[in-house]
Amino acid sequence: MIKAVVLDLDDTLYAFEPLDAEARVRVRAYACEKLHITAQRYEEAFDYGRRETKRRLGSVAASHNRLLYFQTALEHMGVNPVPIARELYEMYWDTVLHKMKLNDGAREFLDRMHACGIKVMLCTDLTAHIQYRKIEALGIAGDIFGLVTSEEAGREKPAPEIFALCLAKLGLPAAEVCCVGDSPERDVAGARAAGMQTVLFQPDQPSAQQFEKLGEIIGKR
Repeated sequence: MIKAVVLDLDDTLYAFEPLDAEARVRVRAYACEKLHITAQRYEEAFDYGRRETKRRLGSVAASHNRLLYFQTALEHMGVNPVPIARELYEMYWDTVLHKMKLNDGAREFLDRMHACGIKVMLCTDLTAHIQYRKIEALGIAGDIFGLVTSEEAGREKPAPEIFALCLAKLGLPAAEVCCVGDSPERDVAGARAAGMQTVLFQPDQPSAQQFEKLGEIIGKR
């Protein structure tokens, strides 16, 4: 019997990719105007900043930190990052947070889980601070039993440490927990290796039907 569901956040409960694209366009336009550079120059620097941050930090939550991306990009262009990096960071996330909304069917799915007495936990990569801000922006803070981020666990999915921490917080055996996420490797394979039941969420498919079916599947297990 399933007593808890562990949900991925980005591109599962809401669509991150289109918001990321919109936020990046807004930041690029502002940076190009402020720094008097071309869009190509900005993109080259940003790509460098992202790659270098990930190379330097490896598979940890801070490797996703946009503030580090912007800082490294500005340094790469010979620009002092201190006066502007945080401004670009806040502009990026303000754009995402202002426009994000739950995927169709997600609200009904959460309500169904509550009605069935099934705990809902979020398990997500990235830093805790921004994920808390996303939860508040989506209006689901009261729906979540607990949160585990890769920053807290010290490792990213599919590392066993992050799923072990989920189970420890839930206080349940793995067989009584179902993990739902959009990544076959990070979410499904990682949770399955930890002994959890799993369901793959597919962002390119209608979300309402997926959440409805997911509610039925979990309710029967």
